[in-house]
Amino acid sequence: MNWNKVGDFIKDNGLAVVASLLTGGSSAAIATGVSLIQSATGETEPEKAIASLKNNPEAMVRLKELTVQDDNNIRNHLREIELAKLEDAQKAHEQTQLTVRNGDNQKGAIKWVRPLHATASLVAAITYVFVADVIDWTVLTALLALPTTYAGLREFGKHSLNKNK
Repeated sequence: MNWNKVGDFIKDNGLAVVASLLTGGSSAAIATGVSLIQSATGETEPEKAIASLKNNPEAMVRLKELTVQDDNNIRNHLREIELAKLEDAQKAHEQTQLTVRNGDNQKGAIKWVRPLHATASLVAAITYVFVADVIDWTVLTALLALPTTYAGLREFGKHSLNKNK
């Protein structure tokens, strides 16, 4: 048994905040939840902790008391986890934008690789639409992926730049 099972049991018994710590996936969140349960039950193993919570109503009451006492810290911890996820997504987007901008700032032929690929793919898609007897949407989507992605990233980057001005 693992701490997820304990989290599921606790969630079913009205302590969703502690359960979210145990089932959240972050090792720091799980450690915080385990610490609360260990303080309430005195048990360090998930099997013994869940047995204690099931068989000893005082342990569940103690866990509720600890949760109320530590509610602000728990919520801050959950907020920090969510913030880290959002910052990671923002950094990934930022890196994509920097890659596009670096390509735009290159000298010589390298500067034109991405726009020429997108243009060639767009021309191929238009030609395909007019030449093919039956249009396969998978092929058309594949041909339009480069130009729409290139145009979308460039347009999105322009909007991001204008916000800062």
